[in-house]
Amino acid sequence: MRHAIAALLAAGVALAPAFGRADAVVPAPTMESSGGATIVRQSDPSAALVGVEVVIRAGLDRQTMRQNGLAALAAQAITQTPVGTPPLPLQDAIAARGGSVHFTVDPSCVRFYVEALASDAPDVVALFKTALASPDFSPPTVRDARASLGRQIAENQQVALRVGLDMLSRASSTEANAGLPALGTTASLAQFVPADVAAFYHSFYRSGGMVVSAVGKLDALPADALSTLVAAIPAGTTLPVTVHVAALHGTSRELVTHRDVPSPWLIAQYPAPGIDSKDFGAMLVLTAFVQRTLADIVELPGVVSPTFASRSVGAVYSYDRSPARLVMYVNGGIGNPNRSFATALSIVNVLAATRLEGSIDEFKAVAAGDFATGATNLESRAWLAAVFAQGDASPDFLDRSLRAIAATTPEDVMRVAHAYMGSPTIALVLPRQGSLSN
Repeated sequence: MRHAIAALLAAGVALAPAFGRADAVVPAPTMESSGGATIVRQSDPSAALVGVEVVIRAGLDRQTMRQNGLAALAAQAITQTPVGTPPLPLQDAIAARGGSVHFTVDPSCVRFYVEALASDAPDVVALFKTALASPDFSPPTVRDARASLGRQIAENQQVALRVGLDMLSRASSTEANAGLPALGTTASLAQFVPADVAAFYHSFYRSGGMVVSAVGKLDALPADALSTLVAAIPAGTTLPVTVHVAALHGTSRELVTHRDVPSPWLIAQYPAPGIDSKDFGAMLVLTAFVQRTLADIVELPGVVSPTFASRSVGAVYSYDRSPARLVMYVNGGIGNPNRSFATALSIVNVLAATRLEGSIDEFKAVAAGDFATGATNLESRAWLAAVFAQGDASPDFLDRSLRAIAATTPEDVMRVAHAYMGSPTIALVLPRQGSLSN
């Protein structure tokens, strides 16, 4: 194993930098303050669409342990609030205009993303503002929102990687409520009545700490469109509900569950630095190295397509969450599970103990390319600008990340591997008896 990794480092990888002229494609974002919120703009006159990400501090950490799913239920009810003439649920009213709206519940926030053609964007953003300012928490809307979440939860339980990530989030969260399932469970959702949902909304939907990040053909929007989104909810700030959990000790921890999946999955989670850490660039390079090394050493069968392989073996650096994490995953159905799992876990151990020889320029190019090409659609650009705009930092995610990668040395990669890759938490998602494919 040690020789294989050293050979990869010495030889590099025959991949051209994938980012090309991404710095010309993604304009530098601008940032301003409005009513305690942050507004980020990435004007792109060549774009046909407008995308707006609205981030509100009403995520998992605003729930008590008994309220799991309440943040998601409030957000789902907003997307199903009747708007327009004739009244339609928000998601249907926006779809009727060729747009889309969805939400994501994170440990510290809930974020809505609205997208539409530039010509329809003013109407679509106005519809979203109406629902955000005056959501419908009547029994029929809450009932329909609960049913919609129940379907999503059932679907997620069939995705082994999603199941494993949820297990790891719960095990690694320093605040117990922030590690609960993002959408709740069918059992936890069943207890909520409309008054519970309304109370959560009125308690935590505040503009303090809010981020509105817009990207695309922004000239199509009225000049005050983004600031009116901030004004749609009351001013003020809120505090998370503190629910401490005892820290885990030991060099490794293994979590096991069974689902109706055709093959076993291993998901290993490692702590990782945030975007403001001096280790950020080195971790991006290390992730690119682990990703490539996994694909080479796990020995994917020749009949496995690159697209399927990327969904079956990989490494993801989640720097957009707190705490940040590096996740490595392997689908045991594409080879010998025991060998694949053992090989994957040994890679990082070798990295932490081996002195890197040769140039890492190719891996730096891959890391830069992966970052830039992962930020090409409007939604990812809007979200990354919001993430990088936290605090007083620049929202120019591309420039900051490419500079951090360019400054990374082999010694940095070694130091980061040694500092972060020694204590994994491991989730094994195994098939239930009788569901293993032959």
